[in-house]
Amino acid sequence: MTSLHHIAQALDSTAVRKMPAEPTGAAKIFQFHRKTNILHSVFTLKSRIQVYVITEL
Repeated sequence: MTSLHHIAQALDSTAVRKMPAEPTGAAKIFQFHRKTNILHSVFTLKSRIQVYVITEL
């Protein structure tokens, strides 16, 4: 009789083989939004620094 441990190992190994190398669907959209949010944060911070420097002059 096969133990549950062996069944779990077999399922894990097939799941790893079937995983796509590149993110697809929702994962790809999430990655894109995360990158654009970081860019947005950088540009917002840059503009705030510029406003601060201009008002200090």
